[in-house]
Parts: sequence; C-alpha cells; structure tokens
Amino acid sequence: MIQVTPRERLLSLGLIVALAAWVLYALAVKPTCDRIRTLQRIIPEKQAQLRQLQTQSAQYTALRNEFARQQTEMTSPGPDFQLLSFLETLVERQKLAKHVVTMELDTRQPAETVAIELREISLKQLIDFLNAVQTSESAVRVGSLHIRKNPNNEGLLDSTVGISNPKLSHPALATHTAP
Repeated sequence: MIQVTPRERLLSLGLIVALAAWVLYALAVKPTCDRIRTLQRIIPEKQAQLRQLQTQSAQYTALRNEFARQQTEMTSPGPDFQLLSFLETLVERQKLAKHVVTMELDTRQPAETVAIELREISLKQLIDFLNAVQTSESAVRVGSLHIRKNPNNEGLLDSTVGISNPKLSHPALATHTAP
C-alpha cells in the first residue's frame, strides 16, 4: 500500500470538503437563489393579474345580474303594454297606414305575435319600419319576414312581417316557464 503522509491526508480532506461545498452550492444553493429571484419578479406580476381578474369578475357578476334582471322584466307580463296598439302607433309614425292590408294578433303562442301584411311599399319604407321596430325601447322583435315583388308595380314590394313580444300573454304560462 501507499503510504500517505499527514500533510497529504489533510490536503485530500480539504479537497473533498471543497468539492462537497461546490456540489452543495451547484445543486442546492444556486438553483434556490435563481428560483427566489424568479419568484420575486413573477409574484408582483401575478398579483396584478389577480387584481385584474377580481375586477373583471366583479364586472361580470354585475353584468350577469343586470342581464338576469332585464330578462326577468322582459318575460314578466306588463299590464300597460299592448303590442297591437304599439304597432298601430308605429305604423302611423312611419306613414304606412295606407299600405297595411291586415294586422292580426296571434295569441296561440306563448309570446304575443302580430302579423302585419303590407302592400305596395318601397324597400326603403320597409327597412325604415323594421329599423324602427328593432330600435324601439319596447322588447319587440321581428320574428319573421316574407318579401315578395308586387305584381302590379315592379318598383314596390308586398311584405308580411311577424313581430313578437317575448312577454308572456297568459299569466298561467308565465308561472310555468319562469326559472
């Protein structure tokens, strides 16, 4: 065997300790320090994103509640709104009274529906009427639209417009369909 002097033993022991310290530093201390620096940079970003998400969540909740409230208002029957009289007023306002052939209320469906048959109207008149229906503050919408060329005048149209009000016309139906 090889004789090792005490000085060589001390040097070998020192090298082993230095190597162990370097391995400990390389495998544990340096990655930990790097991770701490990364977290110090990322945590404020994530906290800002969390605050933004909380704000958006509050906005979403408010919008969802407002939507639910408006939907409830639309589906609850209003005693003062009459679809037929509303449409008669709208037809008068759009100066289409002389073009109306029939205006019938269909109460067979859960939502009130009025079918208006118009004859000899221009495309602009029809578009203005449909726009007035869609932009009205009432909850009425165009449910169906049938357009035909007028057989007597090529420049004019005949049209049947189905306009509905999502409010339930029968109180018994309102209680069965409410959530």
